[in-house]
Amino acid sequence: MALIIFTSLFVIVIILLYIYLKRSYSSSPDDLPGVKPHIFFGNLVNSGILTGKSTFAQVMFDYQRRFGDKFQFWLGSHRCLVFCRMEHAQTIFADHHTFEQSPLFLPNFDLFCPNGITMLTGARWKRHIRVLLPMLKRAKIIGHLDTIVECADRFIDQNLHPGQVHRDLISCCQSFTMNVIGLIGFNSDFDIHVNLPIKKAIQDILFYIPLLMMTPWIPRWLAKIYLKCNWKYQRAYRLTQEFGEKLIEEEQNKQIGMEDERPNNLIASMVSSLNEQANDEDVSSGLTRSEIFDEVLTMMLAAYETTSTVLLWFIFFASKNPQVQQRMKDELREHHLLMTDDLTCVPPLTPDNLASLTYCECVTKEVLRLAPIGDLTTRMAVRDTIVDDVMVHRDQTLFIALHNINTDGRYWLHGDSRKFAPERFLAEDQNHHPLAMNSFGGGHRACIGQELAWLELKTIIVRMMQRGVKFEDASENIGDYDERITFFPTNLAVRVRFD
Repeated sequence: MALIIFTSLFVIVIILLYIYLKRSYSSSPDDLPGVKPHIFFGNLVNSGILTGKSTFAQVMFDYQRRFGDKFQFWLGSHRCLVFCRMEHAQTIFADHHTFEQSPLFLPNFDLFCPNGITMLTGARWKRHIRVLLPMLKRAKIIGHLDTIVECADRFIDQNLHPGQVHRDLISCCQSFTMNVIGLIGFNSDFDIHVNLPIKKAIQDILFYIPLLMMTPWIPRWLAKIYLKCNWKYQRAYRLTQEFGEKLIEEEQNKQIGMEDERPNNLIASMVSSLNEQANDEDVSSGLTRSEIFDEVLTMMLAAYETTSTVLLWFIFFASKNPQVQQRMKDELREHHLLMTDDLTCVPPLTPDNLASLTYCECVTKEVLRLAPIGDLTTRMAVRDTIVDDVMVHRDQTLFIALHNINTDGRYWLHGDSRKFAPERFLAEDQNHHPLAMNSFGGGHRACIGQELAWLELKTIIVRMMQRGVKFEDASENIGDYDERITFFPTNLAVRVRFD
């Protein structure tokens, strides 16, 4: 009898759960168009994202073609509204009282860095930005130009070998960007101070982050158990934490007796703000030790994964467009910045002569416009509102399809808007709307590291051209998308020569 009762109750629970889920995923007449979702998986399976047949960037293009500039996309159990016009982005970014960062910006990332600035909102975000932003403004970053040039020279000398086809540039570009953030942000030479186990630990953490980001239907408690019981992840996190603690401790020792000196890099700014009683009631109360570690880890992951991706896309675009490389070198020659026959003498780069390189600036812009580093950004409504006649309810997540906007022919008039053409910034698109090119997000939650990323990219592009580096296309250099946290070019293979 007890077995019959238990079985009946179990069946009833299953039926009620099915009805609840069916109603949750069912559409209403007011919904935006989109593809019917699967229970638990949403549109991740039927779009091909979860099976690896498509990437988010490709799906956003496909859905816009099928459904227009406004549609819905189910990320697991989350119904997200997707907006693809520049005007939508302008409305959403401008209203920071209504739209805040969404947890789906990096799903489950808070399992790894709960105190990282990308995941924070409200008073806590203000407390963190107060410490970090002063060190990342352009006036402060430009003072590190010589350091970036030094890292660029090291990248060229160690990784670019004339006559060889290079197929392993991902790790090389990651090492370059890690060295830059290490020297500029933490006053530490990662080539010397970061041993192979630490680098492997960071790679392991980067394996698990996209793994859990792409499985938003998994309950958080189950994801936490998975990470807790995964010895490989735990070892990687422990090694990375020990390294972060070492950076903090070294900076604390440096600041003994130097309390009156102003911080000159990120780690100095964070350590000088160290306060275990920091709280959101007082936005100037500083950061706790655990918050500092999470910010160190966030900065390292950002350097390792995002900025390095843009550099890889430049190498890909350059290999497909030799005329662009030649035009950059012609501009450098006009400014007497090209390396001469004296191979030991490379003209120095200064903020002034770097700013004078107009065409090189156009190339940098075009790489950032076309490279699908972050194909979308997110916002969450903190109250009911309306965007372009679409009712947005409180706690609703919005996707702004940045890559769609960046390549939209309605805003880019020079030739094919999806083709690599730096000269567009000297022609019809010279005075494009600022939000038509939106690689770093916008509004109060735009990427705080964009000035560093911009300077870093332009500097290494110019330095490689200065030193006569030439990238040639190889047969397997297909340029498709390899989706991780960002989008790498698939099977990047280029032959390197020196003029």
